[in-house]
Amino acid sequence: MMSCHATYLKHWMITLPMLVGIELNPGPGEAEKKREQIILLKQTGKFTNQEIAEQVGAHRNTITNTWKRFKKKRSLKTKKGQGRKRKLTKKQEKQLVKKAKKGKDSPELAREYSQKVGGISERTIQRELRREGLRYLVVEKKDLLTNDQIQRRLKFARERLNHDWKYAIFTDEKSFQLGASPHNSWQDPNERVTAEVKRHQAKVHVWGGVGLHFKTKLYFFHENLNATLMCKILKKNLPPEHFYGLPPRCHDKWILVQDNDPKHRSKLVTELLDKIAPDRLPDFPANSPDFNVIEDVWSFIGRTLEHKTINTMSQLKAGIKKEWENLDIQLVHNSVQSMPRRLQECIQLKGKRTSY
Repeated sequence: MMSCHATYLKHWMITLPMLVGIELNPGPGEAEKKREQIILLKQTGKFTNQEIAEQVGAHRNTITNTWKRFKKKRSLKTKKGQGRKRKLTKKQEKQLVKKAKKGKDSPELAREYSQKVGGISERTIQRELRREGLRYLVVEKKDLLTNDQIQRRLKFARERLNHDWKYAIFTDEKSFQLGASPHNSWQDPNERVTAEVKRHQAKVHVWGGVGLHFKTKLYFFHENLNATLMCKILKKNLPPEHFYGLPPRCHDKWILVQDNDPKHRSKLVTELLDKIAPDRLPDFPANSPDFNVIEDVWSFIGRTLEHKTINTMSQLKAGIKKEWENLDIQLVHNSVQSMPRRLQECIQLKGKRTSY
C-alpha cells in the first residue's frame, strides 16, 4: 500500500516548478528530464533518496551522484566530449544504413562491424538504425504485374478517376496461414520494402466484402476456389448482411466490385451475377489489391492476429471472425475515400503498383 508520504510525492510531481538559475540542456531527452526531476525533488528537502529513486525509476546511487554533481557544477548540461564515445564514424553510420536497407539484419551487421571497430553489439547496431529513422518492419509481398495487367490498371484508373464509390462493395478472398512468421527487415517507414512473389497456397481461405455502407458475412473454405465454389459463396453472401447509415430504400443500390481473376469471370459465375448482382464493375483489373478496399481490412486483421497466440485452425478462424465482427467502419470509410488518390498515383506511375 502506498504511504501518505509517497502519495504526497506523487501529487507534488504533477506540478513541478521550473528550475530557476540552473543551466538546462536544450531539448532534453529522457535522461536529462530524469536528472531535472531528481534535482527538483532534492531541492525541496522533503524526500529521501530512496523515495526519489522509486518515483523517477532510478537507482538510489544515481540520486546521490546526480545531486553531488549538481552541487559541484550547478549545471545539468553534459559538456562536449563527455559521455560514451560513439562506436561508428559518420561515414560508417551511412554505410550501416545502406547495408540494412539492402536486407542485412542486426546480428549480421554486428559481426561485420565488430571486425572493423573492435567489437560492437546488436543493440548498438539497432540503436544506430533507429536513430537514423529505420524500423524493423515486415517485408510487404506483392504479386508480379504483367505488361497486360499494367495497361489494364492504367486504363481503369483513367476512366474511374472521378467515379463515385458510395455504393461499392469491395470483395475478395484472403489466405491466412497458421503459424506463418513474417519476414522483417530494417526499413524507412516512408519507403517500405516490398518483395514480389508468386501466389502460394495457404492453410485457410476466407471471402468477404465491405463498403462505405455495407459489410457481408465471412465465408471460410479450404479447397481450391473454382467457379462452382465461387457461385456458392456469392449466393450465400449477397446481398450484404449489414447496412451502415443507409436508409432502407437504398439497400438495393449496392454495386459489386471484384477483380477480373479467371475464377471471377467464368461463364457460370457471370450468369449468376447477371441475376443477383447486375450492378457491378466489369472492368476492375486483375492483380490489383491496391485498388481494393477489402485488402486494407485483411491487412488490419492480419496485423492484429500477429500479436495473438494462435495454435489451432479453430483459433485462427475464431480470431478472424472476431476482428471482422468488431471492425471499425471508420477504417473502411478512410480507405474508400482514398480511392481517387490511389487512381491518381497509378496514373502518375504509368500503371505500376501504388503505395497503397
